[in-house]
Amino acid sequence: MRLTRGEFCQFNHTTRLKLLKEFGKNVLEKKIRMRLISIYKISDFYVEVYENLDNHQLEKVEPVRNNSVLEVYNNL
Repeated sequence: MRLTRGEFCQFNHTTRLKLLKEFGKNVLEKKIRMRLISIYKISDFYVEVYENLDNHQLEKVEPVRNNSVLEVYNNL
């Protein structure tokens, strides 16, 4: 599926997560404090997913605006 960042942003968190699970590729996953942070690649952009492990709630499903943030995750 070909999707632009703008198109992706028009969906709610639940639909975004479904799109990532179906069409995205999980490229990184880190547990930091009580959060699971996952990075997915979909089409030609990356998406950050934050899940609170205490209450299993999604906190963030947003495209990465600056790819240099990926290096930060790799170094954690």
